[in-house]
Amino acid sequence: MLILSFVLCFLASLSITLFIEKKSSLLGLIDKPREDKFHHKEMPTCGGLAVIFSYSLYLIYLFASNILDKELLIIFLIFIPIILISLIDDIKNVKIYIRLIFHFLFAITIIFYFQYQFDIHSILIFSQKDIIIPIASIFLIVWLMNLYNFMDGSDGYAAAQALFASFYASLLSFSNSSYSLYTLLLVGFFISVLGFFVRNFPPAKIFMGDVGSITIGSFFGFLIIFTASNSVLSIYTWLILLSLFITDASYTLLTRIVTKQNVTKPHDTHYFHKISMSSGTNKAPLYNLMLINLFWIGPLAILSNIFKDFDVIIFFICYIPLAIFMIKIGAGLTNDANFT
Repeated sequence: MLILSFVLCFLASLSITLFIEKKSSLLGLIDKPREDKFHHKEMPTCGGLAVIFSYSLYLIYLFASNILDKELLIIFLIFIPIILISLIDDIKNVKIYIRLIFHFLFAITIIFYFQYQFDIHSILIFSQKDIIIPIASIFLIVWLMNLYNFMDGSDGYAAAQALFASFYASLLSFSNSSYSLYTLLLVGFFISVLGFFVRNFPPAKIFMGDVGSITIGSFFGFLIIFTASNSVLSIYTWLILLSLFITDASYTLLTRIVTKQNVTKPHDTHYFHKISMSSGTNKAPLYNLMLINLFWIGPLAILSNIFKDFDVIIFFICYIPLAIFMIKIGAGLTNDANFT
């Protein structure tokens, strides 16, 4: 029955993607050309809704099969405000401070649940570590939500990263705890994204929109805290799996701040922008992402899971070359100061 649920999840994702793609004009789900994107014509957007709806159906199946308990199913409801505010932002721009309020409330709720289990007494008794770790975790989740949105600017790019991260995470989860709920959640997510990816592969026929990128980023934040708090996957393994996006977004933002650029304005200075412009095709970022994940990030994530006592060292081994690569390619710098 699980195999059938996987097939139905994929078909649901693909079918909903095709429906949104066909009815985008009628639904008002259109993405217009912008400086930080490669397309020069209006495109269907909000394909991320297909991922959300198909995955929701998959979760309902897990619940009906007594695999997913009622408490965790209810916790998934906290994604609804994030989905709605992101969808509204796709249709009609929402001010950034309003979006951030929703993002922080989401992150605080996640940490409040997994760190304290809604036990008010455990909040009143805390140490220095109990203050620093939750605050850092909240900012990590909010940053993941926003950086995933920043990185959704090239055909198939953000979806492919979600596929690689969820694929490797599901394998590692299975190796640590075979046939567990964690693995099933990850596999279902992989399949939901895969259905959308069929139409998002370059040349893309539809984009995921903020409702897709923000929700995927928030889901990764949720998974990091969920699996780490249950000792299934370490935070360092997750940070390695998402290292390309984290390094690009973080270094680019820092560079733009240091060089006194307007960080709220759309731009084309991310690593994937540079790769696309230098190669003359927007397929290049996707192919580079595949190679880096297959031959660098994936193997290091596996090593961090095997040699858990050295996961911090492996974390730095992963990030340092990526950071150097960002420096060499000139991420965050305008085109007149492109490569070093």
